[in-house]
Amino acid sequence: MLPDFDSNAAFIWASYSVGLLLIGAAMVSVMMKARAAKTQLIRIEARIRDQKRG
Repeated sequence: MLPDFDSNAAFIWASYSVGLLLIGAAMVSVMMKARAAKTQLIRIEARIRDQKRG
């Protein structure tokens, strides 16, 4: 007994949309965190370099 997909099409597309939105948000979040971590690493390396010179 298969469900009638025609009557549930709006729900199915809404579910796909929410899933796609959540995946996209997770990807953006990861990219922003990676960029912040890279910036912090550059600052730490610069600080270490300056301490070695002085």
